[in-house]
Amino acid sequence: MKTLDVVYVLGTGSSWDNNEIRFSVRSVLKNLTGIGRIFIVGEKPSGLKGFVHIEHPDEFPSTNADGNIIRKILRACQDPRLTDQFLFMNDDHIIMKPIRAEKIPPFHKGDMKTFPENYWELNDWRKRLLNTKLALEAQNFPTLHYDCHAPIIFDKREFPLAMARFDYASGIGLTMKSLYGNIHYPKAPCLVEQKRTVFKYFSLVELEERFTGPMLLSFNDQGLNDSLKIFLYQKFRLPSALETKPIGDKTIEIYMACRESTDYQVALDTYLKYFKNQNLKDMFLADTHRRFSNKIKFLLEQKLIGL
Repeated sequence: MKTLDVVYVLGTGSSWDNNEIRFSVRSVLKNLTGIGRIFIVGEKPSGLKGFVHIEHPDEFPSTNADGNIIRKILRACQDPRLTDQFLFMNDDHIIMKPIRAEKIPPFHKGDMKTFPENYWELNDWRKRLLNTKLALEAQNFPTLHYDCHAPIIFDKREFPLAMARFDYASGIGLTMKSLYGNIHYPKAPCLVEQKRTVFKYFSLVELEERFTGPMLLSFNDQGLNDSLKIFLYQKFRLPSALETKPIGDKTIEIYMACRESTDYQVALDTYLKYFKNQNLKDMFLADTHRRFSNKIKFLLEQKLIGL
């Protein structure tokens, strides 16, 4: 059985103070076996330690986001410490079920030749995917859609060779997973129920129903709302050994104060930190006999209604 290192690439665009990678790493360390080091290439996230950091800037404009990711992975492939095969993860990938890293298959979402013409018109990313389809066709490779927001195993010797076949640096670029997958995984399984996404609002109840079975969860900024934050915290409460500071998220701290803690001081400190009513703050601070304990808990609880 092989041991695989895990490689993340990070830019500077975290909308959640890099708590995305905090929870992704928690899920990796809880549910993945057969892993070695964790590499982070690009931005160095605060609040984490014990990982291999490789500094690397974004070389292309944001319109060619995949080109920046490719260059960072190419840099990781040059590191002699990295295992020959490694698992590439994004910070918005969550491992929901126990699995050995080498058993994660390279999923695809069907043959791009069957996609309707209007599919390519939505945004620049789909135009980049169309460019990838055309580039693969030009070299007589299959055209399966591997860019389905899921982890994938790369080989550090083969990845540079695969990327060198294509001009991913020009214009809006090309999508790397479909380039690599169609060269090295032409018979991979089609993604069906193994992964689900959170690309819009779901309540906590809806999230529980949505993720009773899938092995993988992925999300984007539109899906990263308070319900998802609480859901991730519920599933991965325990800090990993890589963490050096608390989460620092308002919704999660309120949840912890009114749903998990019986400590009056925790509830009071949370109210003082996040609520604005100065009259109530003064009243609670003057309450040496803790007569308003239930009132504080009630006000905290109100912030969680509707999640």
